[in-house]
Amino acid sequence: MIQAVIFDVDGTLLNSDQAIILALQQVLREEKKMEYPSEELIPVLGMTSENCLNFLGVSDVKRVAEKLTLYVKRNNHMMILYPGIEEMLKKLVGKGIHTGVVTSKTLEEFIVDFMPHGISELFSHIICADDTSRHKPEPDPLLKYVEQTKINPTTTLYVGDTVFDQKCANGAQIDFALAMWGAKQPERTVAKYSLNRPDDLLRIVGLE
Repeated sequence: MIQAVIFDVDGTLLNSDQAIILALQQVLREEKKMEYPSEELIPVLGMTSENCLNFLGVSDVKRVAEKLTLYVKRNNHMMILYPGIEEMLKKLVGKGIHTGVVTSKTLEEFIVDFMPHGISELFSHIICADDTSRHKPEPDPLLKYVEQTKINPTTTLYVGDTVFDQKCANGAQIDFALAMWGAKQPERTVAKYSLNRPDDLLRIVGLE
């Protein structure tokens, strides 16, 4: 029986794709003098800012990552919770299911982008990019979460939207559920569960 559910943020809880892609396009326009179509940037969504910029061949990554964070912040009015997320979380918490977050956002990005949506108190624990030296798809963020909270990996589910999330869960030996409402390249992602809507999760954990 599932006793703990851990969530990714971008593309899983928060519809932030447009805000991030527009910020990335602006940064790449300034730093590389190149135009990137949105579809070319979808594969990097889910990476940390620095890993994303490294992948895209940007120089002086730390400086540019700070610029990217600023540009995303300017776009955070575009970010909204996916429909049904808050209601689903409240039901999980109300039934005593442990809920948490493992995200590729830095703590600063998490505070700016996610906390204004008013559901942070529904999570028992949060792991951000600052908390580990290696990031998704490596298992370190989930392993750090397990280490700090003492939850049992065999009764835990990780919910995410990218192959990076899936590989992180696999490496930590935690079952993975794919959030189809925000999924990037679902054909590349192997999940134990596919969730078409947030309340599908309630059935999986036995609440409906």
